[in-house]
Amino acid sequence: MFTSARHRAAMLTTGACFLLGLMTTVHAGPEDYFAIRVVDRETGRGIPLVEIRTTDESRYFTDSNGYVAYHEPGLMDQQVWFDIRSWGYESPVGPYGTTGIALTTTPSNEVLVKLQRTNVAERLYRQTGVGIYRDTMLLGKTPTLDVPLVNGKVTGSDSVQTVVYNGKMRWFWQDTNQIKFALGNYSMTGATSPLPSELDANIGIPFTYFLRQPGRFVRSMARVEQEANHPIWVDGLMVVRDSDQQEHLVARYVAARKDFSVAQTGLMVYDDSEDVFVEHLRLPLPTESRLFPRDHPIRVKADESEYFYIGTPPTVRVPADFESITNPSEYEGLTCFSDDGSIDRNEDDRIQFRWKRGKQPISQEQIDTLIREGVLTPEEAPSALRDADSSKPVRVANGSVAWNPYLRRWTMLFCEQGGDSFLGEVWFATANSPEGPWGHCRKVATHARPGQNMDFYNPKQHPELMRDDGRTIFFEGTFVNTFSGTTVPVPRYNYNQLMYRLDVSDGRIKMPMPPPGLSNAQPVDRNASAND
Repeated sequence: MFTSARHRAAMLTTGACFLLGLMTTVHAGPEDYFAIRVVDRETGRGIPLVEIRTTDESRYFTDSNGYVAYHEPGLMDQQVWFDIRSWGYESPVGPYGTTGIALTTTPSNEVLVKLQRTNVAERLYRQTGVGIYRDTMLLGKTPTLDVPLVNGKVTGSDSVQTVVYNGKMRWFWQDTNQIKFALGNYSMTGATSPLPSELDANIGIPFTYFLRQPGRFVRSMARVEQEANHPIWVDGLMVVRDSDQQEHLVARYVAARKDFSVAQTGLMVYDDSEDVFVEHLRLPLPTESRLFPRDHPIRVKADESEYFYIGTPPTVRVPADFESITNPSEYEGLTCFSDDGSIDRNEDDRIQFRWKRGKQPISQEQIDTLIREGVLTPEEAPSALRDADSSKPVRVANGSVAWNPYLRRWTMLFCEQGGDSFLGEVWFATANSPEGPWGHCRKVATHARPGQNMDFYNPKQHPELMRDDGRTIFFEGTFVNTFSGTTVPVPRYNYNQLMYRLDVSDGRIKMPMPPPGLSNAQPVDRNASAND
C-alpha cells in the first residue's frame, strides 16, 4: 500500500503524540499518586512487605517505609477495593468476611491503614536489593535512611555474615543477583558500614559495597582454587590474634554443588591488602568430619581460657587464637560417648557431656535416639527443643547464638525445619550455657500464609547492634520462595535480607526457667573482643 508524504507525516505525528502520552503517564509526578501507607497498630511504624491486591489481580508491595505509590490510568478518582495481607499481621476485615478495604484513589491524597501484628518480632526494613524506599521516593517523601534505589547493582543477596574487623563493620553475603544478567556473583559479596557505635539499627544500615569498578557490579570476595566452577560460600567468621599479636580474620568456605553437597571445603584468611578471602588450607569434607567452623561462632571464656563456640547450638569449640583455629587437630567436639562407643557417666550415674579434642560432636539424630530409647531425658540433652506451650518438638534448621545481658542468659534464634512453613518459622530460646541444655522455645515470627508460604532461612542475631542493654535485639534472614512450595516470588523482596527487632521482655515469649547449664562458660567482654 502506497501513502503520500503528507499522510506519512501525519501518521508519524499521531504516533509521536501517542508515545508522548505514554511517557507522560510513566513519568508521573508525586502529585499524581494516591499514597497508601500501612503501619503497625502498636508502634505506628510503616510495615514493609504488605501485599495490596486489586480485584483485577494487580499486586503491589509496600516499601520499607510502609508506602505504596498507586497510579493506575483509568482507576483513579474512584473507589477501588484493595485486599491487604502480610506475613505476621492480621488483615482488615470487610463485608461478608472479605480481607481488605475500599479506598478512594484521589491523586495527591494519602490514607493510613493500621494492621494488628500477630508476630512477636516486628519487621523493620529490607537490607538488600533494589528500590528499598522506591514508593516513598515516588511520592516525593524523604526516606528514613538515605540509601540509593540501586546499590552495587545488587538485586538479591543470600545469607548474611557480619564481623567487626580492622576498624570496620563488615558484611558478607553468599550468591548475589545482578541487574544486567541472569547470573551474578557466586564467590561472596562484601560491604562495609559504620561501626556499631555509630549505627541505629532501628533506622537501617548504609552499605558501601566492594565493587569491580566504580559504578559497576559487586566483585568476588573469595579466592579459591578448585577443579570445577562451584559457588563459594563463606561462614564461621572469627577474629583472632597470632603469637605476634597480629590480628586476622579467619573463616570456612565450602564449594557447593547444585544439590547442596560439598565438593571442597577449607579455611580462609582475609587479605587486608586486597580485601579478599584467600584459601589457607583444605579441610576434610563434612561427611568425614564435623570439626570445623560454621554458622556464627561466639567468643566464650571457659576453663580459664578463651574459645570460639561453634554451631546452632554449639557442639564444636576451638581455642581463640590463630594457631589453634588453623590447626584442625585443635578442635573439640561435645559428646557423651567414649572412644569405645559407651556412654560417659558421672559418679551419680548421670550422662556426662564433655568437650573432647579430635572427637566428633554428638549429632541431633544421636540425641533424639538416646531420648527415644529412654537413656537420656530432654532436660539433660544439650538440645531437645520443644514449644513451651504445646511441648511439640521443634527441629532447628539454622540460626545463631548470642549472650543477652538483659536476660543474663544465652539466646538462640533459629528457623525451624518443617513447621507451618518449611523454612519460614523463627523461634527464640534461652539457656544458662551456650552448649545447653536448650529446651523450651517460642515462635517470634512466621512466614506462613494460606496459599503463599515463604522461607526465612539462616537468621542471624546481631548482638553488636542490640540496644537497651540487650532488651531490644535485631536479627535478619533471607526471604525467598526457594524451598517453600510457592511458585510466585515477591517482587523486589525475593532473595533479599529482612531486618526484624525483638523486645526480649515481651511477656509472649516468657518461658520456664532453663535448667542448669552444661558448663560455666561466660561471654567475653564485648569491648575486649573485636569479633563480638
